[in-house]
Amino acid sequence: MDDDYDDYDDYEDEEESERLYSYDRNSLSANYYTYLTDSGRNSPTPPAPPSSNTAPSYYPPVSTAAPTTGPASAVPSSIVRNLTAPSLQQQQKPSKNPNSRPSTPQAGSNLNTPKRTQQVKNLQTEAASPSGSRVSSEVDLSTFRRNQLQNIAKATSVPRKAVKPRAVEKDLINLIVVGHVDAGKSTLMGHLLHDLEVVDTRTIDKFRHEAARNGKASFAYAWVLDETEEERERGVTMDIGRTSFETTNHRIVLLDAPGHKDFISNMITGTSQADAAILVINATTGEFETGFENGGQTKEHALLLRSLGVTQLVVAVNKLDTVDWSMDRFEEIRNNLTVFLTRQAGFSKPKFVPVSGFTGENLVKRMDLRWYDGPCLVELIDSFKAQAPQSDGPLRIGISDVLKVSSNQLVVSGKIESGEVEKDDKVYIMPSVTAATVKECANNDGWEHCFAGDFILLTLQGTFEPESVQAGSVIVRSGPDTLIPAKKFEVRLVVFEIATPIIKGAKSELYSHSLCMPCTFTKLIHTINKSNGEVLKQRPRFLAKGSTAVVEIETEHDVAIEAFTSCRAFGRVTFRSGGNTIAAGIVEKVITPQ
Repeated sequence: MDDDYDDYDDYEDEEESERLYSYDRNSLSANYYTYLTDSGRNSPTPPAPPSSNTAPSYYPPVSTAAPTTGPASAVPSSIVRNLTAPSLQQQQKPSKNPNSRPSTPQAGSNLNTPKRTQQVKNLQTEAASPSGSRVSSEVDLSTFRRNQLQNIAKATSVPRKAVKPRAVEKDLINLIVVGHVDAGKSTLMGHLLHDLEVVDTRTIDKFRHEAARNGKASFAYAWVLDETEEERERGVTMDIGRTSFETTNHRIVLLDAPGHKDFISNMITGTSQADAAILVINATTGEFETGFENGGQTKEHALLLRSLGVTQLVVAVNKLDTVDWSMDRFEEIRNNLTVFLTRQAGFSKPKFVPVSGFTGENLVKRMDLRWYDGPCLVELIDSFKAQAPQSDGPLRIGISDVLKVSSNQLVVSGKIESGEVEKDDKVYIMPSVTAATVKECANNDGWEHCFAGDFILLTLQGTFEPESVQAGSVIVRSGPDTLIPAKKFEVRLVVFEIATPIIKGAKSELYSHSLCMPCTFTKLIHTINKSNGEVLKQRPRFLAKGSTAVVEIETEHDVAIEAFTSCRAFGRVTFRSGGNTIAAGIVEKVITPQ
């Protein structure tokens, strides 16, 4: 059977030619660095080793060099050296004569003896060594950052002019509203804003028509705070809604937190900025039990509130109109929550109020109930006490959101936890150690000189790399009281109800102010008695639920948090794993690298 595919000799020739020009990784060895130096280029080429393959070839092998004796080749020597350098340098061996120096070949010199400099030897040793033994750029970068941080800390503090607190008639309180999903938080606060005339009736009518057109007629008041299309379409709050209003004694910045478990990180971010909280409970039959007992968010939200520093709490028992304003239902909810909030969460005197966010009863005006004659919701909000601002402390601004980024300008929002800031201030952004200048600064009321407690919008000018500034970064000033980022911390924590004990090497997620960072429990130092602080056991094998202990943690990257005694807002930490909050505590010590 004759065909055109039986001439195998041609294929053999093609394989031979392809092998000559195929890439051979071994030919690019560490000795190739020799050729890149002046000594390697000036060194003569040694004779090629005798080839074991004597078969004729139509193409001369590239690695074949001209013999050292005999007639001169017609091809220029530079071209031959360029073609043969990789393979010829692989065959070279280091000279045994320590006094030999690389130079151009002289008459009568031994052309078979290669000569190298000490630099070439170092290059060869570095290339031959494993990658783990090389000095990486990361080490150099960390050393540079450490020196930069030391210089910032050693810098003398720029004397600030005398701070004149602005004259305000009412104190500022940051109020967050939390609770299980579908508890009616957004509807409750939207109706409250409408009754306080912060939102006019025309806007509510517009929302009511649009919501009815989308099949969500009961969500009209919720749309006051749920502003994005996705939130309105899904009927679920996803991000922190922010607005403000005034009571008789206070200016209130209202933070509407999401209740869904998927957006717990946004809830933690909002809680870290709050001074007081409203916990909304759904009084509908079966709904309270779902949010409180069957893995709902009511317990976790209450624990997060207390662990993040919120001490003032009002419990709004919502949707009581669905159970005909039943006193028995209200008392049942109050008794169950009082035990949990006081004994487990740590609140001292939580206050309860019956309300209806949909009908607007007992929000602004007291409702006539035979079994309740207490204050309405606005009166309880007005009874909150404002915290004393730390305007005379070191500057600490926690960045909660990055709104606009360019190579030389940055627009961020955040809360001033300590100190004060104004236009043209020189600041640093940690942990990226980025220098910047404040070009614009304004709070909710339009003031350009902002103090501790204000939620502000900053325009910074400098040189910014992509993703170098994120939510969780902190703005500070230079000087001895600046914030030094680190990876290791000593934390005193309380373990919540967990299914699996915490052991050494356990992974978790660290939450602090607007920061979320994976971390590892590297050491379990000792357990302590929560009542008197006495050490119970050194180096425990595990931490069970309800225990209090001092541990050492390590984050994946440098983070901007500090000891609780330096700044309370940046010294509180919370740990979550597997979708649940497993522990919370305070930073006792920052372990900085030596």
